[in-house]
Amino acid sequence: MYKSQFKFAIAGSLILFFFVVSCTKIDTTTLGKDLIPAVDNIHTFDTSLSVIANNFDNLGECDSVSRNDLHALGIISNDPLFGKTAANIYVEFKPLAYPFTFPDHDNDSIIIDSVVMVLNYGDSFGDSTVMQKVNVYPLTFNFNPDSIYKTCNILDYKPILLGTKTYFPYELNDSIHSFRENATNQLRIPLDKSNAQAWALDPSITASDSAFKANFKGYAIVSDEGFGGQALNYFGLNSASTRVSIYVRTSKANVKDTSVMEFPMGSYSGQANSIVRSRNNSEITQHLSQPPAGDEDIYIQTSPGNYGEIKIPGLTGLSNRVIHRAELIMDQEYSNTTFDQYFNVPNRLFLDTQDSSGSYIPIPCDINATEAQSGFSTFGGRAKSATDAGGNSISRYTFNITRYVQNLVTNPGNINGKLRLRAPYYISYFKGYTDRCNQFIAPFALGINVIANGRVKLSGTNNRPSAMRLHIVYSTL
Repeated sequence: MYKSQFKFAIAGSLILFFFVVSCTKIDTTTLGKDLIPAVDNIHTFDTSLSVIANNFDNLGECDSVSRNDLHALGIISNDPLFGKTAANIYVEFKPLAYPFTFPDHDNDSIIIDSVVMVLNYGDSFGDSTVMQKVNVYPLTFNFNPDSIYKTCNILDYKPILLGTKTYFPYELNDSIHSFRENATNQLRIPLDKSNAQAWALDPSITASDSAFKANFKGYAIVSDEGFGGQALNYFGLNSASTRVSIYVRTSKANVKDTSVMEFPMGSYSGQANSIVRSRNNSEITQHLSQPPAGDEDIYIQTSPGNYGEIKIPGLTGLSNRVIHRAELIMDQEYSNTTFDQYFNVPNRLFLDTQDSSGSYIPIPCDINATEAQSGFSTFGGRAKSATDAGGNSISRYTFNITRYVQNLVTNPGNINGKLRLRAPYYISYFKGYTDRCNQFIAPFALGINVIANGRVKLSGTNNRPSAMRLHIVYSTL
């Protein structure tokens, strides 16, 4: 698993969290994990509350991928749990400065030897041993580099094939030996030479950015759905090694020379990433009726995708007590299928809730400045290795919602609201507010997963030992 990247690359910190804690009745929950008293059933007790969990699909969800983050490209033809995914990349590779000129040459003596699109490879999600095919077309869409483009939008392009490449994703980290370059982690797509030949012979095309865009609007890098595949592959467009390389052969005064001209994605280049989900007859489609008693299994796919809704009825009317620890625990359902060997679980899940207006907010009382800056180390949500009742290796997610539960039992008039469970690419809250523990939560944004990377089937509302549950360690008053 590679590291998820932040949504916004802002110097300093991505998160502006400032808070004032005045809920003195819940100070006991600041005890570290090692300081929680042992359960002796005399002074300290524990209990587990059942939850009601349901699946909700959200195929209309749209993210927007930051230019600094990894972009997805590829096809997952058939994930038995979630169906099909198709991801394309759209980008402008062009000169960094204007007027741009090709090497000086004698009349009609400049020749474009070859043109290659180079994409810096990061990693893959899925089965990297299945061959894929990618096609490159000229965009007809007019990019605005200041605009944000959504993952649910497929940008327009001409059906003129500029280049194609078949590849095994697992080979993308192999060494590459090309003209004046030794490199690794590259997808190299040979392109048609005619565009570059026209640019080389007509300096007016590369005289200015507007002139170049009028002639050529960019590239649509499109995964071939008919060819198939079983993985999403990730590329860094902002990498120094990502570009279109134009290999030029010239002659002047009887001297022949070969050089390479590079068109990268500059600060004024547009970029977008489309990620389209199709459920087909996948397993999740059989679990979307939201039964009142809950779904036996909860399906979570890293956004854009779906979410789960969790209710904990037992918290309503729970008598006042000192909550030492309240931990929402959810276990992966073990599977020994080949697919689950390739499709890794999300790096992080995230839990939030609704306020009185219906807007989603972080869990009251349990999100604060220290927690955000440490990557939610106490709040939780990161996948951890565990063993289920059958001795099988699984992933487990836990959320520490101790202060939230303490606030509910201390103030029974507060709403025991429904919780939302998801695997977002990033989390963002654009409106500051003061939560029910008088903590001021300023607007913030934080990346926690790589786009569309990860999926998991969790044990939900059922009678199995792995059922989703809220474990509470407490003392009576």
